[in-house]
Amino acid sequence: MIWSGLPKRVHSALKCLCCLAEAGTPLQAHQIADRVGLTKPETAKILQLLCWAGFLHSRRGTKGGFWLRASPDRLKAGEVIMFFLAHHPSEPNGEDPVSRAIEKTNAHCQAVLQNLTLADIIAGRVPCEEVPPEGAIAT
Repeated sequence: MIWSGLPKRVHSALKCLCCLAEAGTPLQAHQIADRVGLTKPETAKILQLLCWAGFLHSRRGTKGGFWLRASPDRLKAGEVIMFFLAHHPSEPNGEDPVSRAIEKTNAHCQAVLQNLTLADIIAGRVPCEEVPPEGAIAT
């Protein structure tokens, strides 16, 4: 189970981009859908948005497909996230202790994701601090 503050569509968009980065060659929408485990309509919508945002190139037809506009080491997760969040306004946080704790931990994640490239994600280079064992208090 993934516990994330990101909308599902953002997560799915990053999965599609990583799929294309790993393939290194153009793929058709149905191939991407099969590889990342999304429905074909949802994949088509995400790919359309990624093209519109300038992250992908596309060509129609039986010999067509989708491919990255830049190399995986130049495409940053933060740029993709910001594009989708700009069209998906978040709800205001409360002033209670739980909301403040979530906001603080999310700030760390946002800072890490801002400069994380697709190449980093594919290679497993995710520069996060180790998660403290259950029950331990982080200092």
